[in-house]
Amino acid sequence: MNASEHGRRFHAEIAGGGIGGLATAAALARIGWSVRVHERQPRIQTIGAGIYIWENGLQVLDALGCLDQVIRDTHRGFAFEIRDSDGHIVDPGVLPPDKRTFTVPRIRLLHALRDAASAAGAELVVNSEAIRAEPEGILHLQSGASLKADLVVGADGVRSPIREGLGLAAVNRRTEEGSVRLIVNIRPGDFDPADHGKYIEQWAGERRFLITPINDEEVYLAFSALESDPGRHLPLDKATWKKSFPMWAHLIDRVTDDLGHWDRYSVIHLQSWSRGHVALLGDSAHAQPPNLGQGAGMAMQNALALAAMLRPVISRDRIPDALQAWEMSERPLVEHCQKWSELYGEVISMPEAQRRATFRAAATNEWIRAQIFRAAHHHPLGAPAPAEHAM
Repeated sequence: MNASEHGRRFHAEIAGGGIGGLATAAALARIGWSVRVHERQPRIQTIGAGIYIWENGLQVLDALGCLDQVIRDTHRGFAFEIRDSDGHIVDPGVLPPDKRTFTVPRIRLLHALRDAASAAGAELVVNSEAIRAEPEGILHLQSGASLKADLVVGADGVRSPIREGLGLAAVNRRTEEGSVRLIVNIRPGDFDPADHGKYIEQWAGERRFLITPINDEEVYLAFSALESDPGRHLPLDKATWKKSFPMWAHLIDRVTDDLGHWDRYSVIHLQSWSRGHVALLGDSAHAQPPNLGQGAGMAMQNALALAAMLRPVISRDRIPDALQAWEMSERPLVEHCQKWSELYGEVISMPEAQRRATFRAAATNEWIRAQIFRAAHHHPLGAPAPAEHAM
């Protein structure tokens, strides 16, 4: 059990019951901290659809004891194929067989992390909105309550009041691109036999359409476009999207008016990930476009690393030092992901021929592929030593 030099358990108050907050709760509770999570919604929920979990994220889930719950009966990918507007393959995107990638419903991941946190002893409070924090380790709630802690964690999203109250943002901007993401059912004949089980990203002008199986019955779709694209408004303008991607009209037709949510991407960099006894992680600290599928991976990885850095601490006044060491350890990889995720997104503005050539060149450039998959192949701090995984 992680205890202070006076024999008292350290205590954390966490703002936000999303992926980052729940992973942090599970990780801290597993090293003996008492933990309370504050979620402003009446229940643990998400507006997302599917989510990619790469090898680094899978190792975190294994360390938190909920990997099987997350990936059971879900899809393991072996190829992420990129196609041009004519449907021609410009990057076959074969994924390394020794590095696993699963795609799952986002709500499945969220509930598994909630269960892992509860099983480890963390307390979850809903209808509890955090509005600011003080560096001394005090969390203030909308209800008027002020809660003292050894550590306050702001995992409260891109519009984080914890971050804004501390004035930590160095960069906080929105990209020109966003997406509508949703899940529809799979029917017989939806995919050619050669396409079965592939992740497919197809481009057409300044639009792209992502097709991601998540299990035998459902497929996750993402309609990506620029903020200025009239087709991005909801309800989805299915006619224009079918014109852009006629070969996928049968899937686009399955979208109903109640499905989807337009999400414009954010990029956030902080002056520092912590101040005193307050730390930030996830989208509140390092939001990035989803082009590498590492937003959740970085949040979970940083949560596990935070617990690893705090495990040996026995004096409350050493917690700020541990937070700084945690940032020094984890920030370089996070900022690498942010950089390459933004670079990937820049191809949206390229003419078709140049984009096709760019993808084809990148497909055979080992250095570029190493940069894109650097986080996915990373062994997270705090995770058990990696083992060989069955293909």
